[in-house]
Amino acid sequence: MKQYVRYFIIGYKNSGKTSIGKKFAKRLNMDFVDLDDVIEKREGKSIPALYSELGDEVFRVKEWEALKEVVKKDNLVVSLGGGTPCYCDNMNLIEKLGEAIYIQLDNDTLVSRLKEATKDRPIVLNKTDDELRLYVKEIRDRFEHHYLRAKYCIDGRNLSVDKILSAIDPKI
Repeated sequence: MKQYVRYFIIGYKNSGKTSIGKKFAKRLNMDFVDLDDVIEKREGKSIPALYSELGDEVFRVKEWEALKEVVKKDNLVVSLGGGTPCYCDNMNLIEKLGEAIYIQLDNDTLVSRLKEATKDRPIVLNKTDDELRLYVKEIRDRFEHHYLRAKYCIDGRNLSVDKILSAIDPKI
């Protein structure tokens, strides 16, 4: 299989980017980086706390700075925050320096996963099912066109490393 220097795992909140990214990197014998972990370590605060404290615009600049630092490494699988590909011209940087893998999920699955993770996602805390559906629709309307630029768009239901590898190289 042709191996590229960097793979970027992109998708919505709770789509499984970090979980599958770790397994994918291990299978390819590459390093794994979760961009959120890099930002939290640099700033000494959690992503939700940083986002609340800094606001969207300043947070996105911090995210962009972290991404520019991370991509200096080779042989890497990077799990990105849900909004990372959609700001600061990050998708162009991603496409220039590696290959994006979009973990696609339908709205119902995203709503279900967000309901399970509200303690980790203050932005969806105390939202009703209808409010979560509206939130997912709004996010999809804003982000989907960025995600669809990924070289590989993979159904995130029953996701496995083999499924990703098959999409990247069907001869596997």
